[in-house]
Amino acid sequence: MFRKVNDIPLRSKFLLIYVLSILLPVITINIFFYQRTSADIKIREQENLRKSIDRAAGELLGMIDESVALSRIIAADDSLYEALDRTYHSPVDYYNVYHAFLRDKLTRYMSANILEVRIYTDNDTIQTGSHYIVMKDKNVLPGLKQLKSTSGGILVVDYIEPSGFNAGRRISVIGTMDTYTSYANYNKYSKIDLELSRVYSILNRESDSLQLRLVDSNNRTVVSSGEFSETDLSPLDNESMLKESGDSAYTLEKSLGNLAYLKGWKLIGVADTRHLDHLLQEAFKSILGLLALSIVVPSLLIYIILRSYHYRIRKLSRHMEKVRNERFDLIEIHEGRDEIGGLIRTFNIMIGKIHTLINDVYKLEINQKDLELDQVRTELSMLQSQMNPHFLFNTLNALLVVSTKNGYTEVIEIIKSLSKLMRQLLSHSDNLIPLQEELQFTNLYLQIEKFRFGELFDYTFEVDPDTASLLIPRMSIQPLVENACKHGLQARKNGRQIKITATRNASELLIQVIDNGIGMDAGRLTELLRDIRSERPRNGEHVGLRNVYRRLELFYEGNAIFDLSSVPGKETIAGYRIPISKLEQRK
Repeated sequence: MFRKVNDIPLRSKFLLIYVLSILLPVITINIFFYQRTSADIKIREQENLRKSIDRAAGELLGMIDESVALSRIIAADDSLYEALDRTYHSPVDYYNVYHAFLRDKLTRYMSANILEVRIYTDNDTIQTGSHYIVMKDKNVLPGLKQLKSTSGGILVVDYIEPSGFNAGRRISVIGTMDTYTSYANYNKYSKIDLELSRVYSILNRESDSLQLRLVDSNNRTVVSSGEFSETDLSPLDNESMLKESGDSAYTLEKSLGNLAYLKGWKLIGVADTRHLDHLLQEAFKSILGLLALSIVVPSLLIYIILRSYHYRIRKLSRHMEKVRNERFDLIEIHEGRDEIGGLIRTFNIMIGKIHTLINDVYKLEINQKDLELDQVRTELSMLQSQMNPHFLFNTLNALLVVSTKNGYTEVIEIIKSLSKLMRQLLSHSDNLIPLQEELQFTNLYLQIEKFRFGELFDYTFEVDPDTASLLIPRMSIQPLVENACKHGLQARKNGRQIKITATRNASELLIQVIDNGIGMDAGRLTELLRDIRSERPRNGEHVGLRNVYRRLELFYEGNAIFDLSSVPGKETIAGYRIPISKLEQRK
């Protein structure tokens, strides 16, 4: 099988890979994804519609339960029973009781969900008005007949108020007031009218997804979302509702409860699926676009990759034919980092080695001669390094003898200091030396500076005795002093001062070199610090500061802190801090 695969041309292999591994899987996955997405959208939208009708049914049931609870509260008010069961001798007697007790008795039960509270009675000695109605006719109280045949003494009814200030459709909770048998001279009933605008508001709140209709026990539409005639009490036909909403709709039904006073009441919603159809269309367009993108991009990528492979392999093949004819030309194209690029690089390396093979012998001879010359130079340099210090010390000794004969006391001391300074510079002592030795070396340098400038220059040491034996890097204080003399004090005409301090506390050793030179501004200070810490300094100045910083980094691996601060025209402070835990002590 592998031999047969090797016989297939490269272009055919790529085409086969593209069809079987990209095109067919992409189409299959997108079809599956669209079907799954469509099913998920339908389930989600149906669940949202179900939640909408459940939410509306819950709010309507809450309004009805509030009215039922109020009806039971009124039915338990014995003082109200006593006032309504009394026989009044004249209207004046009734109005006295009315103004004293009955007038505001029912007003306190009003709320946002309740339009009106009334009590109906067949006591003809009271006067009809406000919240109290005399039932001269049994039809005055809607649903009275059904109430008497209902267990529990409470019933929810809907009706049309034919006349009066509040004429129109009504939804009411009526209840029998028969709690107290001692006040049973007259029949008494309560009627609580629901605020119809609140019902409309609840139904219309879900109008974006559902057209809701509240249906009573007789299968009549009571209230409908949107525009609906309040005088229409025709029976509800679900098929007609579907026709009104179109072919893309279906109905949802939610019962308001199983209690006797709500038996048969339900909420029916007509869901318009045009929104769902729109979502499915958008999903189809998205999947179609993704499918097109998934096909176009791999096709373009396969073309580019195939062209890249084919072009470079053809180039390599042609140059290998040239090698047969002893023409060693390099392949001058962008090689790339893949396997074919590796073959081209290997080929170019091979051609380069063939080009240089003839010259290798001559280059080897030249390199050997250069090596011999370097060895000679090294030997000469070693001889010079041995001769120059001896010559310098002999010269200093001669000057010392001459100065001693002539009584040049100051010159003698300076020559001695310079001699000691040179010996320490040429010595091969340890890189870490006691602080006291570094200060002595620095003192020799300052004596020479003092000789140069005379009364114009002075220096002081403030050294904590506990720090003398602590080991610090060699040449870590003198370069700071030399830098202060060269850059800080050079421009000052008189009163040149340098102070070297060495103090320690529980956590660190602090070394500072303080001069009263010209100082520098913040910009120059920032630039100098950047130059000191840079791997590639911009100029050759402040080599001493940079060397101190590098030595601290080398010995203490970033634990030592190099400090540099300055006040223009006043002073400059250079120094460093080393943690005590990182310091050794000469025993």
